[in-house]
Amino acid sequence: MKRISLAALLAVLLFGCVDEIDLTQGLPLPDGIVVSGRLLVDEEFTDAEVLLEELFRFENSNRPGQIVTADVRIVNNDGQELELLYRDGIYRATIPAGDPSFRTEEGMEFNVVVRTREGNTFVSTPETLPPTLEASSASATLTTITVENQVGVPGEEPAIEYTISTPLRYPDGSSAYVRWLLTEYYQQTDMSSDTSTGIKTCYIDLPFEGTSVKVVGPSSNVTELNDYSLGKNPVSFRYAEANYMEIRQEAISREAFTYFDQVSAIASTELSIFEAPGGPVIGNVKSEDGSIDNVFGYFYVTQPSIIRVPVTKEQAGNPTAACPLNSPMPPPVNRCTDCLVASNTSTTIRPPWWEL
Repeated sequence: MKRISLAALLAVLLFGCVDEIDLTQGLPLPDGIVVSGRLLVDEEFTDAEVLLEELFRFENSNRPGQIVTADVRIVNNDGQELELLYRDGIYRATIPAGDPSFRTEEGMEFNVVVRTREGNTFVSTPETLPPTLEASSASATLTTITVENQVGVPGEEPAIEYTISTPLRYPDGSSAYVRWLLTEYYQQTDMSSDTSTGIKTCYIDLPFEGTSVKVVGPSSNVTELNDYSLGKNPVSFRYAEANYMEIRQEAISREAFTYFDQVSAIASTELSIFEAPGGPVIGNVKSEDGSIDNVFGYFYVTQPSIIRVPVTKEQAGNPTAACPLNSPMPPPVNRCTDCLVASNTSTTIRPPWWEL
């Protein structure tokens, strides 16, 4: 069955990393709007992103239309507003941490307010900024993963499995609800013959595709996770020089956890978020005057903690390097002639935390 991706349904983004959920082609979208995003508070910056998409009942298409002319603001419980401007497909704003014009302190409440050119206003339920929850540890282990070859025959291939250990309660005993977003970073050296640049080493990042975003909350008998699997990543040339998996652990509200848990439950099925069993997944954004019933998505706030897991080429089993390309007729410009074209995130600037 043909499926297409709607990147707005979770809209939990960091540095261009977008969670995606498949919508089954043939299930018509309801008329309505998706309002999804987050406010991320870290030690250096406060970063906000909101994605708006309008849904239509097309006969032969499930593609939503982006809303690019809205007034989008995040409001704190002091009444301070942070305006987000549309850029590169999403509404964004970044300010230095501690900026007095928009306070972002633990325990404060925040909501998003969207006003469209047509005069509609959408407002989210206030979300309280929870404390940061630090993971105890994270690790990587060489294992195998079952994959199908080109003719559909399953087989075992080497993979790196990532696990994490973390408390699910704060020191005062209160419950903590978490979700994780993973980004893979790898090093690649090209074979450039350009005399002006010479051979270059690039650092490239991309969203981890090994598993869906996971969310976890405490139960009466589980107050911590030990070596909890976040997914497996097939071994490839990306492990041939040096590789890091960045794990962003986000402490979220119980309400946000409930929403993301429901979305995760249907993400790997043939169901749509709009037609889940018992009705659509309900977010925390509403039409202010109640004139529009179908408002989907969620706006949440978090103070993430970051942990990076290194994997050397020896740990990954010494996989084949990216270059030279295994192709009889490679394109004239490729990742081996210039590693900067390997991805739009390629850079020759070594990350300050890179130690391998």
